[in-house]
Amino acid sequence: MMKRTTLLTTMILLICGICFAQNTGYMGHHFIFNADVSLSPSWKNPNPLSEALNNHFESEHTQRYLGLNYFAVPSIEAIVMDRGTIGAGYNYYNTPIGGTVSRYFEGGGTNDYYFYSQNYTFTGKMVAHGFNVFYKQYVGDTKAPMGYYFKFTFDGYFYKYACNEPLPDLLQHWDEMPEEESAQYGYVRVGKDGSGSIFGLKAEFGYDYLFFNRLRLSMGVTFGSTFGGYKWLKQTSDSSLFYNDNTQHLSVSDNVRNRILNAYWFGVKLGLGILAF
Repeated sequence: MMKRTTLLTTMILLICGICFAQNTGYMGHHFIFNADVSLSPSWKNPNPLSEALNNHFESEHTQRYLGLNYFAVPSIEAIVMDRGTIGAGYNYYNTPIGGTVSRYFEGGGTNDYYFYSQNYTFTGKMVAHGFNVFYKQYVGDTKAPMGYYFKFTFDGYFYKYACNEPLPDLLQHWDEMPEEESAQYGYVRVGKDGSGSIFGLKAEFGYDYLFFNRLRLSMGVTFGSTFGGYKWLKQTSDSSLFYNDNTQHLSVSDNVRNRILNAYWFGVKLGLGILAF
């Protein structure tokens, strides 16, 4: 991941070098260091505030209305045109996870038919690190780096997760089986612990305030989507394993990817920046 981030930063700096020849920046300054955070409602999903909310409020609806997801997004931004900037940064996201997946196994002959079913209800935690690259276009009677803007961002997240509960013996046996062998029976690994990656695109509309020609405050609203995370949405509220196989092909990783999607699709961005040099 470090190599990817270094490559992206190098490319941006090369582009900046070409653009700066015909761009004076803002009062001779071109680079802005940003510390941004994006917040979104968690609703019923576990979130970093879940434990604190449960300890201080008795109502089971409190988490729905007060629970928040957050992304921490430090970045460096370069003024490359009178109304345009480009930049790259680092993404950080963490949250508790929780859910249920189910598996059933059936077979045998007429007289020895058998049926096994197994639920895995899990809780745990996931952490995601990543990168972002963006282009920001200022609009109206203004000049970068202040005023109304539209921002378009490509994000990457590399996540790891771990569950607190051990897998039941039956599912542990199947998860440890060689994947080629278990796939012959249509079995999908539950994956108690694991890692993966997911990418996304989002658009942002907001306003930048510049104070003392150095300090920038940003506020914006973001909408976007990750390239994945929708598989978990197929799960229904039917708890019967025999009549509901919607969770048969879901894994813990599908839950993690859906949590990132749920936190990503909408956000309120707040940021602080310094016009450095």
